[in-house]
Amino acid sequence: MGNTFSIKKKLFFKKSKDGNYIIKVDELQIDRLQQLHHILKICCNSNFISPISQDLVRGIDVLDVGSGTGTWVFDVSSDYPKSRFTGIEIQSFMLPTIRPSNTRFIYNDILEGIPFNHNSFDFIHMRCMVLCFTDLQYDKVIRNLVDLLRPNGFLELCEPNLYFKNMGPATKRVMDELSRLLRARSMNPSINDRLHGYLKKYGLQEIQQNDITLPLSELDGEIGSLLGQNMINAVSALKNLLAKQMNITNSEMNQLFDEFITETKLIRMYCKYTMIYGKKI
Repeated sequence: MGNTFSIKKKLFFKKSKDGNYIIKVDELQIDRLQQLHHILKICCNSNFISPISQDLVRGIDVLDVGSGTGTWVFDVSSDYPKSRFTGIEIQSFMLPTIRPSNTRFIYNDILEGIPFNHNSFDFIHMRCMVLCFTDLQYDKVIRNLVDLLRPNGFLELCEPNLYFKNMGPATKRVMDELSRLLRARSMNPSINDRLHGYLKKYGLQEIQQNDITLPLSELDGEIGSLLGQNMINAVSALKNLLAKQMNITNSEMNQLFDEFITETKLIRMYCKYTMIYGKKI
């Protein structure tokens, strides 16, 4: 079982100089992100899909981008004690203060540059940054991460597509407005569809992509119930922004949100996650 270190504080994100992260992070959002980690691990039966298990057993250098409170790092570092793990996070107050000896966490805004030399890591992991980067920033980040990889190292990405399958009318309205909100900020709600192109553009080889479709309704069992609630908690943090975007009152937004919640219980909706890796030759 992985380590379970976490931070329990009331935390709030401040927008970085070049950042676009639009969710205010409090205890609910921290719990949501930690829960999402465990859901993805269960659904994929692993914390990663890259063919690096034997390398991790032997001992390699691993970087996790946007590490938050360190959930992924703690879990994987517990399984592979001979490997060395570094997490970088834009908000210093989210960095863990208690950690295993084979881990470290660094405050860093990746858009301002990464404080490591080229060829520093054997495996780099980044996921669920769709609400963090513009298209141009995502491209820049991938380019920089490839530079950080050693020859024969792997870069692995994971992103959801924010257009769900089989949406009800209220859900479609909410997600359409969220997409407009993101695109107005030069962000891409379907960034997952561009990941293969980014890896190919910067010369990675042996690219492998795995698209998994996950349920968002309790009609599809425990995973559907958990992931549906996870989505509800994410959208809840965006209600004020969406109400402004839609030019509706808070009361109207709350009614729409209630209809959205009801649809997650009555309609089998699904979200596609794209997991992809490439090797630096």
